Order: sequence, then C-alpha cells, then structure tokens
Amino acid sequence: MIDLHTHTNASDGELSAKELIDLAIESKLKAIAITDHDTVKSCEEAIEYAKGKDIEVVPGIEISCYEKGKGFVEVHVVGLFVDYKNEELLKFCEEMKEERIKQKKLIIGKFQDLGFDITFKEVEEITKGNMGRPHIAKVLVIKYPQEFSYVGEVFDKYLGNGKAAYVERSDQTKVKHAIELIKRAGGIPILAHPGIYQKEDALELIDYFSSVGGKGVETYYPYTLINGVSEEKFKDLSNAFREAAKKNGLLESGGSDFHGKTRKNVFLNQMNIPYFILENLKKNLPQA
Repeated sequence: MIDLHTHTNASDGELSAKELIDLAIESKLKAIAITDHDTVKSCEEAIEYAKGKDIEVVPGIEISCYEKGKGFVEVHVVGLFVDYKNEELLKFCEEMKEERIKQKKLIIGKFQDLGFDITFKEVEEITKGNMGRPHIAKVLVIKYPQEFSYVGEVFDKYLGNGKAAYVERSDQTKVKHAIELIKRAGGIPILAHPGIYQKEDALELIDYFSSVGGKGVETYYPYTLINGVSEEKFKDLSNAFREAAKKNGLLESGGSDFHGKTRKNVFLNQMNIPYFILENLKKNLPQA
C-alpha cells in the first residue's frame, strides 16, 4: 500500500522527515509522498534517510491556490515527483513563506481583536518550518484548553475558511500557475481533495482543473475522518471522482493527508491505496 499525501514539520505536520519515514515503515507502507504546504524543504532529507530501507519516497509539494472568480475560495494542488532543487520552484516557495507570515500576522491580530491573548512570537516559537494556521491553533489549544480541546475545534469555530479569524492571502496563486510550475519542475499536478466542496461543485472543479492542464485527481481521501461525511456519502464521492477522472483522462492519486496528532483518528496507510496507482503515475511522468 502507498500514501501520496502527507506532511512533515517543514509545513504544518508534527513529525520530522525521518520520523515520518520511520512511521511509514512501521505502518507497512511501500511508498510515501512528502507533500508539504508550499515547501519542498523535507524532500531531500526524507529521500536520503529512506535509502537502504524498505520504502520509496516521492518528492512532492502542496500548493495553495485561489479561484474566487470561479466560486472556489481555496484549491490545493499537489505536485508529485517534483525536482525539489528546481530554482523556479524554490523561488516560489520562498515567496510563499513570506506571504504566509504576512497572512498569519493578520490572523493573530483578528484573534487579539476577538479577545484572545496570543502573539506572533508565541506561534513562531512552535513553528519549525513554514508557518500554517494549525500552528496558531496549537497555541490557542495550549492557552485555552477550556474552550478548545484540539486543533480542529479552533478551525471549526474561528480559523476555517470564512470564519471570524480567517484571512485570505494577498498574493493569490492561480490553479493554472501552480500546474505550470509543477510541470516545469518535472512533476505531475494533482487536484487535492475536491470533496471539500459540494459534489456538484467538486465535479465542476475537476473539469476546470483538467481544462487548464491538470493531470490527476485525488480519488482516495479520508473525507469521513477529516470532513465528517457519512460512509454512504464517502462512497458516492469516491465513485463520482473516479468517473470524473476517467471522463477527463486524469490519473488517480490520493492519501491520508497525515499531519500527526493534530488530526484525530487520521493515520498513515488508512486509505488502502494499492501500489499500481503509483506505477500508473510513474508511467505518465513528463519526459525530460
């Protein structure tokens, strides 16, 4: 089995690259992709550490995009098999790091206005890589245990898209730009978790993603655990996305979106994704 959507502490995951690889081996995975938010910082360490071990590491990235004009507040594009030393990609990552810091300062300001005692320095102290919203949520869980029992509860109440403390980034990457950037870095652009939107909207997003050069879609994703959908709806979404992938000539991918304990009940090797999914992706790698 494989897992092609995971995060390390280079973005908002809890584990280091080495710890994630050890856990992946313990979880009996044969392959894992490192797909941190807007950074490839952990890719080289993971690949080097995995040498000689019974696991394959796919270098990747997850890029946050915005398509408000088309009705999508936030769209995530995963790039698999990217060249993590590609200069254009590294420049983009550095720009996004600065953009993230600007956005997080504004979010912290909103929490302060809402009466929460939280500072940028406190968040910075627990951030090992790119600062993400979960880092802010972690500080709030620590300081306000009577109000928040876990990170997801902060998102549900304040930090999720459209909530009272949510702030959009000012520098908004478009889906087409992310796709082209991933391709120029030798990777395969995959639409991440379309099921965060209503089914009809998700199918429209898949069509759009394909029309602007996207090459794959996550047909495996733990919506029941992360988004709270029923098993019946989960099966319906999975089948619909597979049909949409087939219709658009898109490759299938997916994974647990593992971050660590910040997401309760989400573990590696949870989606039972067969190795042939990875083999099919490899067959469709862009020719150098």
